[in-house]
Amino acid sequence: MRRTPFRSVWRPAALAAAGLLLFTPRPALAGGYWRGFGRFWSDFVSDVDGVVLVAILVGIVSLFIITRGKWLK
Repeated sequence: MRRTPFRSVWRPAALAAAGLLLFTPRPALAGGYWRGFGRFWSDFVSDVDGVVLVAILVGIVSLFIITRGKWLK
């Protein structure tokens, strides 16, 4: 497989971003944001009708399958 310039830059950039996460204050990672995020989605799932939730999940899986072929090329 031929290496493109984008792929050669991606790995060091990802490692640098992961390294920066080590220096962030811990409340930023485990604070109220994630608690609110989880609460929002749990409330959304509990309020949505089952048929609507299944349709959303089928759509997400369908998009993943359709775009997966383009990732492998």
